[in-house]
Amino acid sequence: MKSLYSSLIIFGFFILSLNTGFIDRKFYENQMLSRNPNDTLYINKNVIFPLEFPRFHDSSQVVRHLGYTFEFNETCEQALWVAYVLTKQETMGVIERGDNFSVDPFVKTGSATKADYVKSGYDRGQLAPAADMRWSEQAMDESFYFSNMSPQTPSFNRGIWKRLEEKVRDWAVIYDSLLIVTGPVLSSDLRKIGPNQVCVPAYYYKVVLDYKKEHSKALGFIMKNEGSQLNIEQFAVSIDSVERLTGIDFYSQFNDSFEKVFESKACLSCWELL
Repeated sequence: MKSLYSSLIIFGFFILSLNTGFIDRKFYENQMLSRNPNDTLYINKNVIFPLEFPRFHDSSQVVRHLGYTFEFNETCEQALWVAYVLTKQETMGVIERGDNFSVDPFVKTGSATKADYVKSGYDRGQLAPAADMRWSEQAMDESFYFSNMSPQTPSFNRGIWKRLEEKVRDWAVIYDSLLIVTGPVLSSDLRKIGPNQVCVPAYYYKVVLDYKKEHSKALGFIMKNEGSQLNIEQFAVSIDSVERLTGIDFYSQFNDSFEKVFESKACLSCWELL
């Protein structure tokens, strides 16, 4: 009962933080220090949880790291989605990029490893990018867990996908904070690499929400896992479109009428610098 009570306090705090426009990362960091890799779950699916989380699948493990949360897809050995909040203040972090790729000790069934990517021809593409985690050494280190990696073609990872990540950081500065969910489009018939049979996605998605209550706006992106010289706006779609492709229910915690307003269309003119 004490554990459940503590969880309610932590997640209730996050809801209040989002509504007031800031995240007290130090508060949450203190709560993370006592994690034990032998615990079965770090997210209690029966209590209130932050607004950026999509609807959980009951059969999957959901793991919370300091900078991001993800739902692990064991069949494809990678995250189904990665969700986090990025604030204006966090974009000004000064922690240098790390390169300590490592197995995620908090994935019960084991994550992918370095051996899965060696000589595969694919980049270890981060879903929650290291550049969004420069506000904390711990967050930076955890962004290099293989649970946060997905096989991406070099021209995609270092090209159009990187440009999209940079644009999202620009928006976090303009709008003070964003709720971000990103991930691969997974299916059982994808090509696989390495000893752990890591799926190679054909497409990736990203959805961003600027939560300002009645003035909220959201935008989705779907990109093929290949290089492109097209402008980012060419890949913009509605949140509904991403949900139909992935089967993921984003922003399910909002009431239906409010959710429908910002999920049903892609308003490019609503977003500055696009």
